[in-house]
Amino acid sequence: MAPETFDIVIPLFRTRWNTRAVLEGLTTHYSPRAIHIITLPNEVEPLQNVSKNWQTAPLHIHNEEIFFQANTGLTKTAICEELNLGKSLYNPGWFYQQLLKLGAFEGIPDLSEWYLVWDSDLLPAATWPAIRGQGNNTEHVFALLQHNAYGNPAIVNKWGTWIESVLGVTPLTDAVGTFVPHHMWFKQEYLQSFAAQVKQYYKSDQSWLSLMMRSANDFGTFSEYWAYISWAAVQAPESVSFYPYKQYGETTERFFDDGTAMFSTTLKKHLSREDATDTAFSPSYEEVNAFIRAEYGEDNLPSSIAFESSPRHLKKNSENMHIEETRSRWNPRMAAETATV
Repeated sequence: MAPETFDIVIPLFRTRWNTRAVLEGLTTHYSPRAIHIITLPNEVEPLQNVSKNWQTAPLHIHNEEIFFQANTGLTKTAICEELNLGKSLYNPGWFYQQLLKLGAFEGIPDLSEWYLVWDSDLLPAATWPAIRGQGNNTEHVFALLQHNAYGNPAIVNKWGTWIESVLGVTPLTDAVGTFVPHHMWFKQEYLQSFAAQVKQYYKSDQSWLSLMMRSANDFGTFSEYWAYISWAAVQAPESVSFYPYKQYGETTERFFDDGTAMFSTTLKKHLSREDATDTAFSPSYEEVNAFIRAEYGEDNLPSSIAFESSPRHLKKNSENMHIEETRSRWNPRMAAETATV
C-alpha cells in the first residue's frame, strides 16, 4: 500500500536565511505532496524567484492579504480590524498567522484532508516520523517539543480559559510537555466543527475568523495548537497521537538567530562564507545538516532547532525562558551570562 499523501502548510512572515534549509529538510524527511507557503504580498514573487533551484516538494506560495477572500470575502485587513487590544505582547499579525494555520482549508483548494502545519523557523534534524502505519491504522503523529514547567504562566492560564470558555472542553494536558509544539497535524473535519463551535459560542453568523479575533479582545490571547488539539481530543480521541517530551523534546533547541547570531555566524565560517551578506546567505539543508552533525556528533544530535527571529527572545527574564532556550549552546543570552561568571 502506498504511503498517504499529504500537504504541509507554513505561514511565513518573510524569507530568512534558514527558510531554504527548513523547506528542503521537510522535503527530505517527510516527502509531502506539496508545501504551501502563506506570506506577505511583497514576499510572494521574490520567494518564487529565489526558490526555483531549491530541492523541495512543489511549492505553492499564497498572498496572505487575500488568502481567505475567495471563500469568505474577507481580507487580512478586514479580519484584523476586529482586534483592539491596545498595548499587548502580540500584534494583529501574530494572531492572523494562527488563523492561517487553523483556516488553511478555507484558502487552499484541494488541500489534503490531513495537513501538517509547520512553523517556518523549525528545522528538522534527528527528527520524528510524522506518520505511523497505513490504511485504517494510519496515525498522524506530532512531537511534544516544549516543557510545561517553563514560560509565562499568566499567558498559559489565559489560553486555558479560552479553551474552556469558547470550546467548552477541558484543555488537553500532559505531565511533562505542552501542546504548543511548533508543528501540528490538522484534520479538516475537526476544524470545520471547531469553526462551528466558535460561531455557536458567540451566537453569530459572522465569519468564525472574525470571531476568533473578537475572542482575542475578550480573553487577551488564544493558542491555535492547544485549542485545536483539545477540541480534537474530545471529538475523536483516537485521532490524537504524539511522541512524549522525553523522546524528542529533550534534545530540541530554541534560540534567537536572525542571521547574525552565534549559530549562523559559526555556520558561515564552517562553509567559508563569512563575507556572505544577509540576503545572499541561504544555505541548503544538506549544508546545515552536515554542520549540525559535525558540531554535535552522530550520537548527540538535536531532534530539531528553532531559529527565533524576534528580538524579544533577547530580552526575556531568565525565569520566563523555556528550557529549550536555556540549554542551547547557541543562545547568546546564556553564553553572555556564562562568560560573566
